[in-house]
Amino acid sequence: MVQLSEGRLRLTFVAGWQALKFDDTAWHRQRFGHHQAMDILAVHGDQHWWIEIKDCEGFEQDNRPRMSPGDPQAVVQTRAWLRSQGLAQQVRAARSKPFIIDEVIEKLRSTLVSVLAAQRQGEAELQPYVAACNQGVPLNVVLLLTWDITDFRRLAQRLQQKLNSALLPYGLQGLVVNTPPVGLGCQVSRI
Repeated sequence: MVQLSEGRLRLTFVAGWQALKFDDTAWHRQRFGHHQAMDILAVHGDQHWWIEIKDCEGFEQDNRPRMSPGDPQAVVQTRAWLRSQGLAQQVRAARSKPFIIDEVIEKLRSTLVSVLAAQRQGEAELQPYVAACNQGVPLNVVLLLTWDITDFRRLAQRLQQKLNSALLPYGLQGLVVNTPPVGLGCQVSRI
């Protein structure tokens, strides 16, 4: 049994699963420390799961802008003001936090590059996880999003559609869930 903590959540993987906090591995920190990566890599047999955790429970209002691909109204207004002042070429207005799916894709890319480098360099700690980069090996990309609202299902479906669209060039599909999906041998509890 493997237990990993991410923020206020603990993931407990059942016997037979291997899992690690990827961006906390010494190898990743030493080589790619400034690049973000998927939170958890887990493997069981030929099943590979890369999990990004966003614990928004209790912070839903603060995170609401991250759930939409469109820029918040404040950013749109600021850009308009910068253009009206002739400053748009010198100053850029951007969201303080990206659309959550864009963040997952950025972390996926970083993790793919890191795992490929680990595979090429024979990094022992990461060898169980590098097979996810091999052709034909199934890779499940999961956004585990804690979000305390009654219409989570609708939010998850909309985000999953955006995630799958973004994963299309990689030949992957993803899941947006608030509890571990069927097939992922773990339980999530609050610390």
